[in-house]
Amino acid sequence: MNRNKEENNPLLQSFTSQLGAVPYDRITLEHFVPAVMACIEKENRIIEEICNESAKATFDNTIAKLDYAGIELSVVVCAFNALINSRSYDEILAVEEEIQQLCTRHQNSISLNEKLFSRIKEVYETDDKNLDKAQQRLLEQTYLSFVRGGANLKGEERELYCRLTEKLTTLSLKFQENSIKDTDAFTLTITDKNDIEGLPADVIEAAANLAKENGVEGWTFTLHRPSYLPFITYCRNRELRRQMYMAYNTIGAKGNSNDNREIVKEIVNSRLELAQLLGYSTYSDYVLEERMAQNSDAVFSMLGKLTWSYLPAAREEVKEIEEYARKCEGREFCFRRWDFAYYSEKLKEEKYSVNDELVRPYFELNQAIHGAFYLATRLYGVTFRQNHDIPVFNPDVKVWEVYDYDGRYLALLYCDFFARKGKHAGAWMDSIKPQYKDKDGKDHRPHITLSTNYRKPLPGKPTLLSHDEFNTLMHEFGHCLHGILSDVTYPGQCSPNVLWDFVELPSQIMENFSTEEEFLKHFAFHHKTGENMPQEMLAKIKEASTFKAAYQCVRQVGLGLIDQAWHNISAPFAGDVLEYEQSVTAALRLMPVIKETGITPQFGHIMSGGYAAGYYSYKWAEVLDADAFARFKKEGIMNMKVAQSFRDEILAKGDSEHPMELYVRFRGRRPQIEPLLERDGIKTICPHL
Repeated sequence: MNRNKEENNPLLQSFTSQLGAVPYDRITLEHFVPAVMACIEKENRIIEEICNESAKATFDNTIAKLDYAGIELSVVVCAFNALINSRSYDEILAVEEEIQQLCTRHQNSISLNEKLFSRIKEVYETDDKNLDKAQQRLLEQTYLSFVRGGANLKGEERELYCRLTEKLTTLSLKFQENSIKDTDAFTLTITDKNDIEGLPADVIEAAANLAKENGVEGWTFTLHRPSYLPFITYCRNRELRRQMYMAYNTIGAKGNSNDNREIVKEIVNSRLELAQLLGYSTYSDYVLEERMAQNSDAVFSMLGKLTWSYLPAAREEVKEIEEYARKCEGREFCFRRWDFAYYSEKLKEEKYSVNDELVRPYFELNQAIHGAFYLATRLYGVTFRQNHDIPVFNPDVKVWEVYDYDGRYLALLYCDFFARKGKHAGAWMDSIKPQYKDKDGKDHRPHITLSTNYRKPLPGKPTLLSHDEFNTLMHEFGHCLHGILSDVTYPGQCSPNVLWDFVELPSQIMENFSTEEEFLKHFAFHHKTGENMPQEMLAKIKEASTFKAAYQCVRQVGLGLIDQAWHNISAPFAGDVLEYEQSVTAALRLMPVIKETGITPQFGHIMSGGYAAGYYSYKWAEVLDADAFARFKKEGIMNMKVAQSFRDEILAKGDSEHPMELYVRFRGRRPQIEPLLERDGIKTICPHL
């Protein structure tokens, strides 16, 4: 690389921003690809040193040196990911594809490096009694990652492996791009005021503002969740609900240029070919080897137990909502899927005298953030200090410095809360910088991002969250704490780089606190009056927390089964994507199917987001989080001794030990499913649990 260009690239210089923050104020899009290429060159030089080392291969001169070698590349790529996850415009997507392909080829060149694998294998086959648990696990995981990355392949098989991985990178990016574009392409503009009856005032205001921005009269609604969810939940005009439902549930399947169905086939067939090339029968077999579950039998067993326990209650829940709809509309009313959210919300309000709009005033965003921070302080002693001078990747982003109870700096936390055109849907946590300790013992602290898609308020207006949206904040904040409190030596083991069916435990356990009075009373104040949330409302939120719990569980089980179905095929798939999906979930069906709709063509978690053959992990981790929180409930939800144990054994350890060992040390036993059933109010218990 040209030396002058390298010196002028802020990504390739020491970051002089406060606390070593990425200098987003000096970075342009053009800096990223050259920086990635330069970091790849540097890592290759280190790998060449490892391969040409004359001394016998050891943990330090081979395994540890390799693990540290990729830090600079990781930071550049993760810094870019924060940008792409914030602004997925065409220009950025083109750069993303180039970066992803560079990284895929680079990773292939590493995993297929015969001299490097020979040294790794030499260390792996040496019985070194001096290695501690973390070192032994890093050695085992490094060796296995090379085997799973094609290190044992020869000749044409190696070339095929490279072609397949590069193809999958391209296909995943295209799937993601199509999903974003298909979401952005649809708008529904309403000009008759009668048609927006029932919608919350702030939703109407946001829709009016969007219409004005688009130069049209009336109110404009989109398929982005802050617009779609309240519309489908509160709009009284049934035909408009149907239009929105159909548009949302056919994302990636409308037969236009953004259709993902053929891409789905290519992805699952390429994954199957890759798995079989590596000696596995299915892609699921390949993935689950590196999960707590270990095999698909364990996954199907868990999903089956949940189905057996929850399906009867789920049927009763849907039946109750259907009957309520007919009570409202007449006995001849034909209940459809676009009616479900609307009438379930009305029934919830009638049963519990609480709804999202009554609750929102008590969950103003800044107060909700304060609540999350308060809980982290009470449990773990950490404190947060906002920094207005750290460069950010979008003007909406806010940054906090995080400190431990003894004043030690722990992390930077970047928060990007608001939805905008082009931004990825959903909510997520990511790391820009990993936590690790270098050879001199210096602890390098992480930089963490938290992203959601809340509706951005108009100037001078507050952002008020529903309880579900507050749950989302707590969930992602749990992931952030996992990263913030990481305390490992090797970067490859830092939190949250753990097995995929363990990674959701630190996030999902935080959701348990969101219905606890002992927590809510410290921050859930009315944003105008400052009054505490009424005791009756607190009780109603707690009581209503089990409303539709069985339905939601069955829905999640269905998503897990769809994922497993796509990745348990043992021969190439050539059928109809939507028909196959619908056949997989037929036994779980709670309402009549609409053949044009489906989740697969927009199921980014499994097609482009890393959860392929692993979506079951949300339910797997839910068993863990309910069981783990049962200890908090027994000993006190604000018990710092319990929290310190959770921090020491779960949050701090990353992947330095097997997660089941960590869990057993925290809980005193292996996880049990009964606390989850009890939490959800499920009385039907599978006799084989």
